[in-house]
Amino acid sequence: MTGRDVAEATVDGVGVVVPPVQLPPGGQWFDHRARLGRGYRYVPEACHYLLAAAREALAEAEPEHHAEDRRGIVVGTNCAVTALHADIEGAVRAGGINTLSPMAVPFFSVNLVAAKLSTEHHFKGFNLTVSSPRVAGLEAVHLASRALSADRGDLVLAGATESADPRAGDAVPESGAVLLLLRPRTAADAGPVVRTALRFLPPRATATAAGRDRAARAVRTALDGVCPVRPVSLHLVTDDSPTARTAADAVRAWCSGTTVVTDAPGPARAGALAPMELLARALRPDRPGPEAVVVASREGNLAFAAV
Repeated sequence: MTGRDVAEATVDGVGVVVPPVQLPPGGQWFDHRARLGRGYRYVPEACHYLLAAAREALAEAEPEHHAEDRRGIVVGTNCAVTALHADIEGAVRAGGINTLSPMAVPFFSVNLVAAKLSTEHHFKGFNLTVSSPRVAGLEAVHLASRALSADRGDLVLAGATESADPRAGDAVPESGAVLLLLRPRTAADAGPVVRTALRFLPPRATATAAGRDRAARAVRTALDGVCPVRPVSLHLVTDDSPTARTAADAVRAWCSGTTVVTDAPGPARAGALAPMELLARALRPDRPGPEAVVVASREGNLAFAAV
């Protein structure tokens, strides 16, 4: 069992760009021309969502008060350019490499989605894209918080963006973006604080009692670290794998005196956006008390976040 220490940061802004519960007729819920203006026609959908979420997160901030090389970006995604990759593959198979659009090809690399965000807002300190299955969004927040604690920057935009995966299979495709504007926590802070931790549970460990005991200890120490105040309302996002079930059992064992809200029944989601939506919801000022989000994936990735 491996893991990292708890990281924390103050949240100065939140941007949420996700489909409404009831889609409009035709299913088109996002118009990049209305949200972003001109000049974004050839930018991938996931980048559209990310740019719109960043504008929301920065709406009441003044990033220009900080040097450009003290502003960073960490973005998590599993499917931001999956549809674009499918289009590129289809075009090459059908007509050869010369049929590819020179406007779309640069985004074959997933890290260029976040790079566009750096260019747009002059966040030049660092730019990192992470893609761990299911946990990439919370992982981005964790890595951003660690960078702030290490004095590598003054402001970081961190979160997740996804575009519907045409090859999702039985998983539910995700579209949209959620970004948090983070800064280092100080003793005088009155703003909301987010705490995060990461763990890894080797899938083979679920086959033995000793492995399950180690998993329980790892989950317990992570939750004790990110949830210093109890009771806490806890949202559990898992899939139907033995690894995720082992982690979920450990979470529920820790949850004496807390409320556990499990993921909606049905297939797993093809992305890392759902946990970030839950975290953003927990940051709303009308929420009654501390909340936590725990994500467990079949690959063994575990992520913990609490507000």
